Amino acid sequence: MATKVITNATLVDGSGRPPLPGAAVLIDGEQILQVGPAAEVAVPTGTEVIDGAGLTLIPGIIDTHMHVTSMPGLLDASGHLVQSFRGIGKLRQCLAWGTTTVANVGGCPENVLLRRAIDDGHIRGVSRLVVGAMVNATGGHVRGRAADGPWEVRKAVREMIMSGADFIKTAASGGFMWEHQKITWEDYTEEELEALVAEAHARNKRVAVHAHVQPGLNHAIRAGCDIITHGALIDDEALEGIARRGLFYVPTLYITSVESYSRAQLPPFMRGRMEEAHPVHRDGVRKARDLGITIGVGTDGGPGDAMKEMVELVHCNLTPLEAIVAGTRNAAHCLDRLAQVGTVEAGKKADLVLVRGNPLQDIEALTEQANVALVMKDGRVEVTDEEYKRYWHPAEWIG
Repeated sequence: MATKVITNATLVDGSGRPPLPGAAVLIDGEQILQVGPAAEVAVPTGTEVIDGAGLTLIPGIIDTHMHVTSMPGLLDASGHLVQSFRGIGKLRQCLAWGTTTVANVGGCPENVLLRRAIDDGHIRGVSRLVVGAMVNATGGHVRGRAADGPWEVRKAVREMIMSGADFIKTAASGGFMWEHQKITWEDYTEEELEALVAEAHARNKRVAVHAHVQPGLNHAIRAGCDIITHGALIDDEALEGIARRGLFYVPTLYITSVESYSRAQLPPFMRGRMEEAHPVHRDGVRKARDLGITIGVGTDGGPGDAMKEMVELVHCNLTPLEAIVAGTRNAAHCLDRLAQVGTVEAGKKADLVLVRGNPLQDIEALTEQANVALVMKDGRVEVTDEEYKRYWHPAEWIG
């Protein structure tokens, strides 16, 4: 690939630093070489210049919590194949929104094959995939590799990591989606979660846990689960525990948003649970922000919902800059990918999005797909609007 430079844009680099007007980002192959004011970036002769005048340049957005495929415990061999094909379409739509990395929290060994096909360049024009393999209690909220008791749980974790999973996903409480299940039900016991976390950590893998309410929240926190997700009915004790232990919180506010619980096709029992949780969920995120908890963007939704999640975070007293950091640096940190993505810095992958408008003044600008001018992943321009189409080179996909 030819050397490229994006210049004249206002850079919001994902680190939390103030915006840099008139910035330049020099890219060689997949990596960022240099970042700074345009006058200070040395651009080699022959470099392709992408003019970002009047636009805002941000890192590729990261969604740490999406079900790219259906729960693996509900699929047979052909079902996995069909879901992978559908997942490709979903990841393509995500990339078109500027979401360059997606974590599949409903993952399994079959998804590792999909991730490898994307990483090896056999499937192009899609978001990067991170696989969180499910290990769950029999009859629990999530349905993946069922395992009960500490030693069976350890065995299941070993199997998932041996297959190539990037992290382990589990559950500590009930949820909204099963009519027979109460949200307050204990899923895995604290003893089982401790075994799961110990086994994952022994292999340098993180654990993301579905937990809405007590006692599941405290079980997950005391066991040392790295990423506490949802917390729709989170309380002060859980928030203080997350803060004290330095865990990540991915609230997935989108699932209790008015848009989500107002969907006509939603079963009444789900609608009632989600609507009831709506104010408690948001109050919890406000408190999390005040406690200095690291909040990451995850949606439990689909393409484009990461941008809606950032708007929800702003409604919970995060500044627009903090919301963008939640969807970039913090999200990368959650997934243990901060060395590669999440901020616009030299040495990192060139995952970049040029957007129309100023999201620091109007975060809702990100929720309009028409405002996405250009999306770059791994140094290649993958998506453009009509005005920026001249920077899209399909020949770069070859080789």
